[in-house]
Parts: sequence; C-alpha cells; structure tokens
Amino acid sequence: MTAVGIDLGTTNSEVAIVENGQVRVLPGEDGDLILPSCVGFSDTGKLLVGREALRQYAAAPDRTVKSIKRWMGTDHKTTLGSGEQSEYLPHEISAIILRALKQRAESVLGESVNQAVITVPAYFTDAQRQATKTAGEIAGFEVLQIINEPTAAALAYDMRSEETEQVLVYDLGGGTFDVSVVEITGDVTEVLASHGNNRLGGDDFDRLLQLHLASLFRASHGMDVPDDAVTQARLLRAAEQLKIEMSSHAFATVREAFLASKGKTALHLETEIARADFEKLISPLIEETLEAIDRALTDANLQADDIDRIILVGGSTRIPLVRQMIEEHLGQAPTDGIQPDLCVALGAALQAGVLAGESVDAILVDVIPHSLGIAVAVNTQMGIMPGYFSVIIPRNSVVPVSRSEVYSTLLDDQEAVEIEVFQGENMIAQENVPLGSFRVENLPPKLAGGVQVEVHFDFDLNGILTVTTTEKGKGQQGTLVVNNAGMQRLSSNELKQARVNLESLFQSDETIGKSKIATISPELTTLLDNAQKALFIVDEAQEEELQELLDKIDDAIADDSPELPDLQAELEDFLYYLSTDGTEEL
Repeated sequence: MTAVGIDLGTTNSEVAIVENGQVRVLPGEDGDLILPSCVGFSDTGKLLVGREALRQYAAAPDRTVKSIKRWMGTDHKTTLGSGEQSEYLPHEISAIILRALKQRAESVLGESVNQAVITVPAYFTDAQRQATKTAGEIAGFEVLQIINEPTAAALAYDMRSEETEQVLVYDLGGGTFDVSVVEITGDVTEVLASHGNNRLGGDDFDRLLQLHLASLFRASHGMDVPDDAVTQARLLRAAEQLKIEMSSHAFATVREAFLASKGKTALHLETEIARADFEKLISPLIEETLEAIDRALTDANLQADDIDRIILVGGSTRIPLVRQMIEEHLGQAPTDGIQPDLCVALGAALQAGVLAGESVDAILVDVIPHSLGIAVAVNTQMGIMPGYFSVIIPRNSVVPVSRSEVYSTLLDDQEAVEIEVFQGENMIAQENVPLGSFRVENLPPKLAGGVQVEVHFDFDLNGILTVTTTEKGKGQQGTLVVNNAGMQRLSSNELKQARVNLESLFQSDETIGKSKIATISPELTTLLDNAQKALFIVDEAQEEELQELLDKIDDAIADDSPELPDLQAELEDFLYYLSTDGTEEL
C-alpha cells in the first residue's frame, strides 16, 4: 500500500511519494506540481479547489477562502456562499484541500491511497497539530505521523556523510515561519532546537504592500480605496503579484483599472514600485526571523560559525532580501538545490516511505517545540505564590517523550487538586498557552504535603499530549488528552459523518474545478470585474451596450462556446476606449 507525504501549506500544498527508491512530487491534471491552498464555490455552487478557486478570489471573496492554515486549532468559522452548509471550521477547509491531494495521488497512481504523513510548522501548538490530524482523517487518510516542516526539508536534502553536520533550516512560508537547527549523522537526522512564529509569513508582506498601494491611491486621487470585500481582494491580489515580480525585477508596475469612481469619473491605480521600497516595508519582519535564528542557536548551544549549511524552505525565501539578510547575519550563503516550495513534501514522502516499509535510508529524530507543564503553588520567602509554571517536559526534548513529576497538597485536609496544563516559556503559568484542565477529587484527609500526586506527560510522534495523574495513596487516576481548543476529537460516528459530507461535495463535481469558473482565464476574470465597476459610471447608452456584451459572454461561458475569445477581445477594446475617453482619467 502506497503512503504519501503531504505538505499542507498556507499558500500552496503538494503531495509526494517514494517510488522505486526515488522520491517525486505528483502533478495535477494540468501538470502543475503545486496546488494552491484555496477553496471556494462557483456561482452555481460547484466546489473549486486550487488554482480555479484562486482565480475567482478577487471577484468573489465571499465564496472563496485562502490561508486557512493560520486559523488551524481555533473555532474560527469561514462563511462560503449561502448554501445549506455555508460555515466551515479551519480543519474542514483543510480536509477539502487534503481530499483534493488524495484524489490527485489516486489519479496518478491508479490505486487507492489511504495513508499519509502530513507536515506542520515546527512551532505549531498541540491544538494545531491535532486539528491537522483531524483534517487528514476527515479527508480519508490514516495519518501515520505529523512531522515538522523544517525536519522534512532536511530529510529531502539527503546530506548524509561520514562526518556529523550541523544544518540550519530556515522555513518562511505564506503564513508561518520557523527555524530549526538539525544535526545529521549518516542516516540519522536529529533536531537540536526549533523556534518560530505561527503568525509571520508572506501573507504579512502582501498586506504591508497592500496598505502601501492604498496610500499611493489616496495620495493620487484624494480618497481612500473602497472598503468593500471585492475591491480589497483586488488590491491584495495586485500586492501578491507585485511581490512575486519583485523577486526577479528591481521595479514592478501595478495597473488596477476602475478601482473606484468619483462621480462619473473612473479612478485607476497605475504606479511603479521599486524593490527597495518593498524591502523597506518588510525588513522589520525579516529582522524578527533573525532573532529567532539566534534563539534556536542558543538553545542548541551553537554559534553561527558552527553551522555547516543553511537550507531555505518556503516560497517567501525567494525574496532576495531574505537571502541577503540571512547571509549577512550568519556569514555564509544558503544552500541551493531543491525548490523551496517542494522540499517539504519530498521529505514527508521519505518519512512516509520509511513508515510504510519502503527501502529508504532515513531515520528521523524530532523535538518538542514548546515546554509543557502545569500551574502550581510554591513556597517562597514572601509566602505561598500560586500560578507558578512547573515544566514537566522542557522544549527541544526529543520526541516521543514521557516524563513525570510528583506534587504534594498545599493545605490540610485538601479534598481536590486542579490540574491546569500549559505550554510556553513564561514562569507565570497564565502567561502561557492553556491546553486544558481537570480535577483529581476525593483525596484522603491529611496534613498539607501529606498527599502526593504524580503527573505524567506523554508526548507522541504526532505532537499529541496525554496527561495522566495518579494519587499515590489510593491509586485513583485522571486523564486528559489535549485536543484542539473549542473542538474535541471527533467520535467514530462524527468522523464518518464528516467524511460523508466531504465526499458529497466532491461527488457533485467529480472533476475538481471543472465548473463554469474553470473555463475563465485570469485575464477574463479581471476584465469582467472591471466591467462590473464600469457599469456604475457610464452613460445609459454605454451601459446598455456593455450589459449586452456581458450577457453574450455569460452565455458563451455557459455553453463553452468557441466565440468566447472574440467576445473577450471585444470587451477588452470596449474598456480600453472607455478608460481613454476624454471624460475619464487613466
């Protein structure tokens, strides 16, 4: 049975396999190795996943969602359209993406694919890891393991040698950032330390550039960009395209026609952005990543000079300033060789191959990214201090790991203790992330300190924490499995129903994205969006002519008519002459 490796990314996702000892990323029907992590519904209610969904985002943000990974582990709800089931939790959106990748793998391989290793950022919390595992289960996978993205990337580079090497993996994706210090000795890849930020990535660069474009529009036209969802989505799309173009060019031009109107006058955004201006916007965020590098090196007891190689992972590392600042900070250039968008999926496939019994020489030793412990009261010179964070499993401990600590009652005849579990590094428990709590009751009546309770933490390969308490006298136990905040693990019946609901979405549109919107090119999508804006500023005669042309285009799309390219050219000419008319401003 084939097991796949999946990089479930904020911006893009991929699926890969080990085949005849070789690892490769599997393509979609269009040959594209990358599936944009975007989900939506067309105006006829068809499910769209990937590039088709991304194409309609600017025109229909109310029916499209991207970057859902930033919300994993929360009860944040996304509304898509107005159908019977229009609200989705983050793990449900992620399950749709994973189901599309499953379908891709089965199509390429010609067999059922039911096992997967899925990657997550090294700095993902337990709740986020559990949500990812749940998404995989809903998508129809047996999730063999959840592994860290930078660890997977290190596996993909296959830097085996007789001598031990210290490798720094810098992973900057669309929505998250983390850095890991990895030691590679022969077949063994061991993570020494990790640090990062689950809310920092290319999406933040896009938003800074979006705000910059909005300020340029305001300076040019004396008014703000309209705050409606469609206009803001168009501006964000323009920012994304600018960012990509400036990775290879010193200057880039943005043109967004009919972005707003003032009376009967159309207002456009047309300006040139210098890479230097973009770099000035994002340099403070990149500085934050350099601080994380220093923290990880300190945790690993290493200096910058001790690092033998630097690996860049994630699409945002294509930005020249990222490479430049890393090289200046660490004194050496990063290693090239594997596309930063693909190496995580390749490494996940290697680990999947190992777990499935393939002939793959790779041994993975990962670490826990956050300290885990409980809130306790301690005796100090100033008296009893409650709310102290007692660490049971320190961060950067090798996983799987099991550890225990014994605690005593604080009061005479104390009948119960509250076990509050946290993760973080602050000595004050409440300043850390709460993971859950439970009570151990019916304790025997004894003097303060007379009752002892052992608290046992078990952290497995998937990053799931199980807490067990045992009262030493009577042997009574309590157990807590740390799950997603606001979302308990699904029961077998709930999981079965979630799979049925997901399958119904795909069965209504067996070929992903083969719906009305899939036949529309990005260029036509932009033209149609501009045409809708233009309807509000043209005179009656032009409005009638434009509406008639739009109706013809709608019919051509519905019928997949060969006349569509000619109608598109006609619409392009109409909008061009409209925007260059003496009554308009370009």
